[in-house]
Amino acid sequence: MGLKASIGKSVESALKAVGDLAETITYNARTTGSYNVTTGAVAHTTTTYSLKAVLSPLGGKVDAKVGANDVSTQFTGDLSAIFASRDLSVTPDTNDTITRDSVTYAINNIISDPALASYTLILTRLG
Repeated sequence: MGLKASIGKSVESALKAVGDLAETITYNARTTGSYNVTTGAVAHTTTTYSLKAVLSPLGGKVDAKVGANDVSTQFTGDLSAIFASRDLSVTPDTNDTITRDSVTYAINNIISDPALASYTLILTRLG
């Protein structure tokens, strides 16, 4: 077994070991179809995948005073989601979305490790 495969298995094991920290999300992969000359529209197809990911809020509640200025940072609703790349049979794309608890999130950024064993997605709540 090569190093890349070994790292991939280790990441899968680590994410399974976090137990209830991981939650089930739906990955919505969107593919572009062909242009319909009659309607002038491009058809899109969405394929859904269910996977376990660890989600963390981005931003937080911080109230501080810097000099004469009050600084307040509120939770933005944005999330990061980390999961094993083997748990998703497609490569993440910023045209895709994530659904969590009936809320849809856009994928703003995709980060992977050098072995492509895991993905971290930066998500922004839609709507």
